[in-house]
Amino acid sequence: MLATFESARRSSYYNSRTSYDLQGFYMKALKLIILDKRMQTFMIVAAAVIAADHLVKWIIKSQMQLNQTINVIGDFFTISYILNSGIAFGLFDSNPSPVKTPLLIVISFIALGIILYIFLTLPRDIKGAGLSMGLIFGGAIGNIVDRVVRGEVVDFLDVDFPDITIRVLNIHMTRWPTFNIADSCVLVGITMLLVILIRHGGRSEQEQPGT
Repeated sequence: MLATFESARRSSYYNSRTSYDLQGFYMKALKLIILDKRMQTFMIVAAAVIAADHLVKWIIKSQMQLNQTINVIGDFFTISYILNSGIAFGLFDSNPSPVKTPLLIVISFIALGIILYIFLTLPRDIKGAGLSMGLIFGGAIGNIVDRVVRGEVVDFLDVDFPDITIRVLNIHMTRWPTFNIADSCVLVGITMLLVILIRHGGRSEQEQPGT
């Protein structure tokens, strides 16, 4: 009886200690988020992108008919309401496979994990990481919400450009694929991050002794 009581007491002690350790971990993580300026920038930018993306998508859906087009700058720039079952910029939209949407959702969540991992492991002295990664993460979330809720993404920005023909790949493009704010933010964020990393790499080489 005493042995059973002692075992229960020890189990209760270890459980309470584990619970206390977890609480301490969560408090430290929360404190890091609150105090870390780069994390604050990341979260604010990501939230702003998600809000703006879905606000504009809601306006498009409520004010336009599907496949309707409104000329903004002649035929060069139009607002064209379409639904895209593919990935960014309408790629693979014509693929009718029934596993496409579930597969894209899984890939999207994996991409989110990779984005977070890259952001959290970037050197602390890289300036602009919070802004660029926030744009990428917010844009990715914006499209994932569409894909999970309705299986398709709302696209509406349509821009003309000189015709592009790649005969090897049997590609002939007369307009840029229709896209949305989330796509734009992802593209801008990736471009910013590449520029930041290139500049940071060049600065690091200059600061090495003996150069």
